[in-house]
Amino acid sequence: MYNQYRDPHPQSEHHQSPLPPPQSKSGVTVIIVGGGIGGLSLANMFERAGISYLILEKATTIRALGSSLGLDASSLPVMEQLGLLDDFIKASKPVRHFNFYNEGVKPIGMVDFSDLEEIGGYPAVILDRPTFYNILTKNIPKEKIKYNKRVLTITQDEDGATANCSDGSAYLSTIIIGADGAYSAVRQNIYKSLKAKGKLSSNDAKPLGYNQHCLVGVSKPLDPEMYPVLKNDYTDFDIVIPKNDPFYAVYMPIPNNRISWAIIQNVPRADEASGDSFRFSEWGPHAAKEMADFVRHLANPFREGGTLGDIIDSTPMDLISKIMLEEKFFESWYEDRVVLLGDACHKVVPSAGLGANLAVLEGVHLCNLLVDMPSTDQKDITRVFEAYYRQRAKIARLALGNSRQFGKVMGDRV
Repeated sequence: MYNQYRDPHPQSEHHQSPLPPPQSKSGVTVIIVGGGIGGLSLANMFERAGISYLILEKATTIRALGSSLGLDASSLPVMEQLGLLDDFIKASKPVRHFNFYNEGVKPIGMVDFSDLEEIGGYPAVILDRPTFYNILTKNIPKEKIKYNKRVLTITQDEDGATANCSDGSAYLSTIIIGADGAYSAVRQNIYKSLKAKGKLSSNDAKPLGYNQHCLVGVSKPLDPEMYPVLKNDYTDFDIVIPKNDPFYAVYMPIPNNRISWAIIQNVPRADEASGDSFRFSEWGPHAAKEMADFVRHLANPFREGGTLGDIIDSTPMDLISKIMLEEKFFESWYEDRVVLLGDACHKVVPSAGLGANLAVLEGVHLCNLLVDMPSTDQKDITRVFEAYYRQRAKIARLALGNSRQFGKVMGDRV
């Protein structure tokens, strides 16, 4: 039985030297496709568990899209076991409240998180995404992340699963884990196979839905005298929801006197007659600037008479990203030796790091199951994937419901 990574084309210019043999009792080796939060968290678990792995990342470097991200009492214990808790606590601020305001910055509601540590032993915390990624990569050997590896196809046989990349290289391992996001190439590959076998559900054949256009950024360090909220040792999410505007704004103070912000356009609630629902559907720096200019007028809750434009002007352009927000629960999470994780099998609209926390916990269950897997035979792999789905699918469905409820609150203009 094959038990080590290898390049099936050793004479090619893309040959990769074999990694050390697997240390887990089953002899399993893993290709993780995607160097996002789910993939990097899982890699940290594999380091601790002695499971041999390799990350294939399509980008030339890991770039943290988005502004900030939260961890809560469900995932912080995992980071503690991985030896990363102190890093996350030092780099973050605890979250106290979600404060909701109307367009005049008048309070219209509040959600209290201040007692989470007393209840669960850990606070909810927030930090910027680049720092989050830096912490996750600190204990991963550099040679275990291969960049510029865009996976095009996946082939499977009795020896294992092979990830074939656009540069001509190919990687064979016991299993492949698709942690490559909402538009997962791994998912597309196994769904093509399932469709050919007549096993793809009508739900899984449908595209992602409930699109929202989102602009996010992180300011440079600001003057605490001008923004006194930065002096607090905690963070409140201040959410401004205009009644007659297709946008709402989220402001979050983060360490080092910076403000993380996000502007979300509720496409389903937009005025279709005016074309606003499609106005910001384009991509690239020009589209990001156009959207930024359009929302400059939104109220700034941290400074009387201030606007979002004040914070945008204090945000480096390379820290502003335009992203799409979609949601969907996929019913098929695996086929033979290939399995999905995180956004690849359930995409939720971001809600204080909900998607990231789900991916981390899925990694815990998958890692534990692989550690205890008795062999690399297909029947044992199938049992592992079935157990993984049973343990996590219901929770993911519930999380999607919570995500939709959060979006409904914003879209219905409280």
